[in-house]
Amino acid sequence: MKKILLTTTALVMTAGAAAAEVSVSGHAEMGIAGGTGVETQFLTSVDVRFTMTGETDGGLTFGATVDLDDTVDMGLAGYDPIDNMNGQFADYTVFVSGAFGTVTIGDTDGAMDWAMSDVGLGGTLGDDHTIHAGYNGNNMADWGVAGFDGQILRYDHSIGDFGFALSAQMDDSGVNDAILGLGATYSADLGGAELGLGFGYQSGVFGTEDIWGVSADVTLSNGIRAIVNYSDLDAVGTHVGVGVAYSMDALTITANYGVFDRDTAGVADDEGYALVANYDLGGGAAVQFGYGSSKIDDGSGLATQAPSTDTWSLGVAMSF
Repeated sequence: MKKILLTTTALVMTAGAAAAEVSVSGHAEMGIAGGTGVETQFLTSVDVRFTMTGETDGGLTFGATVDLDDTVDMGLAGYDPIDNMNGQFADYTVFVSGAFGTVTIGDTDGAMDWAMSDVGLGGTLGDDHTIHAGYNGNNMADWGVAGFDGQILRYDHSIGDFGFALSAQMDDSGVNDAILGLGATYSADLGGAELGLGFGYQSGVFGTEDIWGVSADVTLSNGIRAIVNYSDLDAVGTHVGVGVAYSMDALTITANYGVFDRDTAGVADDEGYALVANYDLGGGAAVQFGYGSSKIDDGSGLATQAPSTDTWSLGVAMSF
């Protein structure tokens, strides 16, 4: 007979020696947002996530995660037919893990994104720090290329201070080859500083291009953190991103800047920056302010080129 224990944070189900756990977490936001061409307005969001884990008799761990608003997307025939039809990405993952490493499939990072550090530090209600024109989340293989539905298969494993990952994303239309990825990481404690290095490579992005990137992430004992990354986007161009953060008690202040240098004549260069301030109220609540600015330079130097645009948001983010 199965025994079900209900708590405020999890449903734990046991049957014999094996055990499975279903935990519930959530996130909510309330505030205001605005920007160029956007009327100042209220901003609210609520998200509930289910995390399911289990362990086999032999010690193999398995599990899955899904957001409540994406339960309808869960595969009905061994794949994700809803997302395949409307081009959207699924927000669920399934994984198996053991001494050999971890295999994950679903809405997860490709090997390049897994390995490289992200300069978008802190949090904002409107994602102002990660949506400006100069931002690159190292997830080029996750972009909505025709035929690719965002489902990624990744294998990753860590041995001491080293880690590596392999990934693949299939073209459901059969037109393009799969996007294949490779990632490697190294971390070290330098005494008063934590260092993280990452390298990523992916083939077949945008259908034909091979891309690669490197990142360095340093966290100092005085509350300062700095990240820099560089990506070579093959025929598209290059990207450089820099992020810094300073934390003191409950306050965290961050900034990031990025620029895309396009190789193609007549294609605009993009750049942008963001400023973030977070104040931790304790108990899972935090006040968040974010500002992002974007500029697209067409290279003409004329006053008729697109002006800078900005976004901002302010409010309270809540984690449960």
